[in-house]
Amino acid sequence: MSCCKNFPPSSPLSRSESPSSSDPPDMENFISNIIANVALDDNSLCGNCEEGTSAFSKCIDCREMLCDACVLAHKRVRLTKDHRISLGSLGSSPHSGNPSPLCNNFISLCENHKEPYRLFCQTCKSPSCSECLLEEHSNHQVTYIEDMIEQSKEISLKLVVESRQAILKIRESIDTVQRMNESVEIRTHQVSNEIRTFTRRLISSLEDREAELLKKVDQIRQYKGKMLMAQQESLRIALAKLARTSDLLTDSIETSQNALDIMIGNEKAEAELKQIRPFSMELVPCEDDNLMFIPAESGFLRAISQFGSISPNLATQIIRPMARNNSFTCNIPNANYSIFSLTKDYSDDLDFGQTVNIRNRPIFGASKIVKVRDSGPLPSLTFGVEGEGDGQLCRPWGICCNKLNQIIVADRSNNRIQVFNTSGAYLFKFGSQGCSPGQFDRPAGVAVNTYNDIIVADKDNHRIQIFKNNGTFAYTFGEKGIRNGQFNYPWDVACNSLNQIVVSDTRNHRIQLFNSDGSYITKYGFEGTSQMWKHFDSPRGVAFTPQGGVIVTDFNNHRLVVVEANFQNAQFLGQEGASFKQFLRPQGLICDDEGRIIVADSRNNRIQVFERNGSFLFKLGQLGKNPGEMDRPSGIGLTPEGRIAVVDFGNNRVQIF
Repeated sequence: MSCCKNFPPSSPLSRSESPSSSDPPDMENFISNIIANVALDDNSLCGNCEEGTSAFSKCIDCREMLCDACVLAHKRVRLTKDHRISLGSLGSSPHSGNPSPLCNNFISLCENHKEPYRLFCQTCKSPSCSECLLEEHSNHQVTYIEDMIEQSKEISLKLVVESRQAILKIRESIDTVQRMNESVEIRTHQVSNEIRTFTRRLISSLEDREAELLKKVDQIRQYKGKMLMAQQESLRIALAKLARTSDLLTDSIETSQNALDIMIGNEKAEAELKQIRPFSMELVPCEDDNLMFIPAESGFLRAISQFGSISPNLATQIIRPMARNNSFTCNIPNANYSIFSLTKDYSDDLDFGQTVNIRNRPIFGASKIVKVRDSGPLPSLTFGVEGEGDGQLCRPWGICCNKLNQIIVADRSNNRIQVFNTSGAYLFKFGSQGCSPGQFDRPAGVAVNTYNDIIVADKDNHRIQIFKNNGTFAYTFGEKGIRNGQFNYPWDVACNSLNQIVVSDTRNHRIQLFNSDGSYITKYGFEGTSQMWKHFDSPRGVAFTPQGGVIVTDFNNHRLVVVEANFQNAQFLGQEGASFKQFLRPQGLICDDEGRIIVADSRNNRIQVFERNGSFLFKLGQLGKNPGEMDRPSGIGLTPEGRIAVVDFGNNRVQIF
């Protein structure tokens, strides 16, 4: 047991700060400085407390032998606090019986008071003599040096035990990691064999199908050839008969002088022709060459080219960067120390495809996770007024942000795209009224891809146009129509990390998915099915979820449609109304990196924010023209800091919350 005490304040003679020359040495110097002590009689007893305690000091003024407790009491009592104390040997201790050999090595004199250090201040982490205790360590936590040494020994033993246990655990971990590494090698070999086996089975199936199709082709060839050869033989026979009949008639006319012979020859020729006349129906080939190979749909070829996937199940996701350095720590219970450091993020060198990559982000290339936040009812920035000048807007709709800290706005009725910085300052514009490449007719939705290209839904031209980040025209796809790849007023666009483009084909009541070059992939909707399109009526805003699905605002049904990545199944969120999780003509929307949904609830003149599971989080806005108020908000974007960028359609401005 340690003997720790909170000693009372020192006398007025105590000093608040000691000269640097008299500062007690640190523990290393204290341990190394061993000096001889003033010798006193080890058999003396304290003459003050009369408890028979061994005395190690002497009051020169009282001429009494004092134990340690009485020395401290002497210094506290007003009448004796100024007495001179002569400290003796520390060969033994009044509270622990026999002296500790290690304690004897810690005996050192205070350079200021020339008294032995017998106490240790745990607050200052330094040794103290009796004078220093009263002058410099008032109200500090103090213990006897011998107790401190014993405690240190106990702590050292515990640390040794803990270190040895940690060594054993780390050695076990090394063995476990080695076994796991070997297991990874074995498993990768097994998976590689499985891939090869499946590929061979796939190739074998394709070869079997090829042989089957070729066999059918050969059977058709044989059948058609047999029929045509038979027809050809019949026609040859008919040809021979006609030739013979023609010769007979010619000979009869030229040689016969008897009319009866000519009549008989005519009768024979008539009989021959009567037999041949049916062959006139067989002059056309009985078979044609109409032999066609109908290949599988393009989706099948895509499925073949992308068959299978690899799920790495990266367990190293438990590694997290520590707050104050570049080292990493394992998420092991009761472990709060760094295990190892990584000089780089090795995941940058790996590509596991769609399995681990985020398929969609609100801002591609953003350095941090983009997470929407509630900034309160008032916007941090508002820019734009009605007009045709640079930086002015007229019935704008779409908005998006890129990793260059630019805000891109579809200035719809001005038939152009304008680009601003995050402070709302106008940067540049591109586009004009028309239907030529680079021109627009009421552009609506805008998005950016991983290359920072700008994708524009050229709504009334029924097409999608792609531009470089400086506004230079790149290419376009789509035209007006109802077939796959055609549009009827495309309203909004979104892009995922695969650079696939989803388009809300509004009046065809569907959404369509395209590759980055504009080639059609698939669709979701009820176009062409009588009355069924009312279940997905005039979709407006589209956005990819981080998981690869698509969320659509079902404009006339006043709800959200969450379409799964297979474009086959969907779920619905919300209904018509003005309460939370209700909508009235919802328009633009977007998801942050964690899947939260931000929706422009247009005719309710507000923004609603939901968790990815549909739970309501908060709302912004109400009808009006003041900051924080809105008039039919349309497009929604997110800045790199997670602020909500809203196109305030009726007020011809942009507000950032």
